[in-house]
Amino acid sequence: MESSVEESGIDLGQDTITSSLQYKEPPHGGQEEVHLLETFEDSSSPSVPLTDSANVEESIGVREVIWHGEMVTLYPSDIKSSRMVLIQVIFCMCMFLVFGMNDQSTGSLAPTLIADYDTSIAQLSNIFLVAMAGYTLASFLNDKIHRAIGSRGAMFLSTSMCIVFYGIMASKPSNIYVYIFCMLPLGLSLGLLDSTSNVLIGSLRNHSSELMGILHGVYGAAAMVTPPLVDKFVQSGKWEHFFLIPTSLSIVGLLLIIPSFKYETAAKYDYICATAHHDEDDIVSDGDIVIPKSKELHFFDLMKNPAILLYSIYLFLYLGAEVGTGSWMFTYLLATKSDNKTKMSYVTSSYWSGLTFGRFVLGFVTKRAFKNVYRATYTYGLLTVVFYTLFAALGLINSDSTLYLFFLSLNIFLAGVFIGPLFPNASIVFLQVLPKNLHIAGMGASVAVGGCGGALLPYLIGNITHWIGIFLFPLLCWILVVTFSIIWDLYPRFIKDKEEFL
Repeated sequence: MESSVEESGIDLGQDTITSSLQYKEPPHGGQEEVHLLETFEDSSSPSVPLTDSANVEESIGVREVIWHGEMVTLYPSDIKSSRMVLIQVIFCMCMFLVFGMNDQSTGSLAPTLIADYDTSIAQLSNIFLVAMAGYTLASFLNDKIHRAIGSRGAMFLSTSMCIVFYGIMASKPSNIYVYIFCMLPLGLSLGLLDSTSNVLIGSLRNHSSELMGILHGVYGAAAMVTPPLVDKFVQSGKWEHFFLIPTSLSIVGLLLIIPSFKYETAAKYDYICATAHHDEDDIVSDGDIVIPKSKELHFFDLMKNPAILLYSIYLFLYLGAEVGTGSWMFTYLLATKSDNKTKMSYVTSSYWSGLTFGRFVLGFVTKRAFKNVYRATYTYGLLTVVFYTLFAALGLINSDSTLYLFFLSLNIFLAGVFIGPLFPNASIVFLQVLPKNLHIAGMGASVAVGGCGGALLPYLIGNITHWIGIFLFPLLCWILVVTFSIIWDLYPRFIKDKEEFL
């Protein structure tokens, strides 16, 4: 029985698109019947201005459907034709600045926190363990949160938590335990932001590879400037004021959500998951199509998919190596090379400089020099192993001469160059080999597992170096790099029927 008929007219000037959608109640309560017709009429009359405040995002390619009694607005994932998508991309860039500062802040502040709070490296390492708990929550709650409040609500929740808890850190917590606790909600919020941003950028119709590289390059740039920035705040005696920067960026991000994510509702998330296996052209032209309501995707069910499992393990090890290298590099250099904090902060920044350079530049090289993104990533991974091996070898030399520090910085820079594009490239390959209905849930679970690696493994590195010796730091990082490179080599063996991408 037909219960409602909705019509929407979109004025394009010379052509008018009229969409008529009929929503039919499911015959057995478990399926939704969608009927969508589009007609094109030539209009010689003057254009009638749209009453919609956003002009239906410039009209091009926008359409509306009713899904389980709620209106869902669909538009192309194209920054050229949709201002809304462009603002979403800007939002992602803004929050990845926060992400980069967050991941490097602990390592840069470690000596100061140990002195101010009279604590040890082992106790400070609990920061990573608590952050891991936040990422673990994100891995289990990502799909549930999106189904309950949509991407709009998930992003609003995440940025709000960033504002609150970075604000607390900017007020200088009274003890180290409050500081450490803040990492739990921040881990949850950054886990949600990370997965949603990767899916959004990776699913763009145009320039997804280049923009993914830029997105992660922004992360690297933020991490790169963090050590010298922190050093300036430490020298002023107000290290806590550093956290006013991510607080301010989070406020900007919150304001960007209002115009850019207004259509990203829970109903739209469910619609995308449910219709992912149906061609949109078929839905428009065939008339009545019966589509079941999408089922909630549980974490352990997702891990049964080889692509999701391999990507999760890869990110777990990769982020452990990347964040572990950046977090403990400063402490390692101070303990083994020189006690000049300013000089060592710049050597540490060479790693993040290389990572940023690699993500910005190699994103454009990948498309032009390699058969596909997987092959490019395989090559970059091998070069990463080479420069981490050299880093471990150079670390055995006990010197603080200018020449030695120059070559050490150059090697660290090149290690950063080639490890940099691995995460964005792996995300693109992941989206290429995974069904669309699993994109957000699969990416959310995998990135959250990766975030756990980015928290747990630096924690273990901190504890191992505390009990055995900081001199082991380069070797531990090398082991992680070699291991995730082996995981990448397993992709073609376990992911079938995707030869064009592998």
